Amino acid sequence: MDENYWSLGAWRRVPVSMHWTVLFAFAWLYIIFWDVGQTLIGSVAYAIVLVVHELGHVAALRMKRIPVLEIRFFGVHGSVQHGYASPREETQVAWAGVAAQLALLAAALGARAFLVGTPSPIGDYIARPVFTVFIGFNIFLMIVALLPIGPFDGHAAWQVFGMMRAKRRRKAARRDELRQFPERALPEDQRRELEEKAARETAELLGKLGVKPERDTREP
Repeated sequence: MDENYWSLGAWRRVPVSMHWTVLFAFAWLYIIFWDVGQTLIGSVAYAIVLVVHELGHVAALRMKRIPVLEIRFFGVHGSVQHGYASPREETQVAWAGVAAQLALLAAALGARAFLVGTPSPIGDYIARPVFTVFIGFNIFLMIVALLPIGPFDGHAAWQVFGMMRAKRRRKAARRDELRQFPERALPEDQRRELEEKAARETAELLGKLGVKPERDTREP
């Protein structure tokens, strides 16, 4: 493995590694808390946020039966290497990471509201870094993840708007087609029945006019 990465083992036979830039989180958090204990607690919470984001990707890939090849963690983001996915699937997988973070954010906000009014020195000591990371840092990392630059998920995530425009164009084209040919909106069996009925009526009309319908003279 590249010397810039540390192997963290494997999860369900998927190799997991960490880039050295993840260590910057410890220094970043220490500048905020100026306390080694709270910095360590915050670092664990920070790692949980990164893991939750990547597990969101993995869950979406598993649901679509797309093989997961490798998971890597970097300073402010992660990366899940996987098998082939269509552009639509890539977009869905990209949003799944942020969706997982939103679930964590909602849980953190609910827990903080529940804990208000229950003062405890030890509880406050632990809660401050945990909620700072699970709420503030979590929101920051979601914004970073959705940037349409570099290695972030924004490249695939924001394709959703192009897909929505393409879907609207297809629907508009279909509406125009059905206005011009309304019979195409019918199920196949009903459409075939109408075509056969129209053929019979045409044959009857030609018979009344004394016009013999053309016969297929090709060899069977």
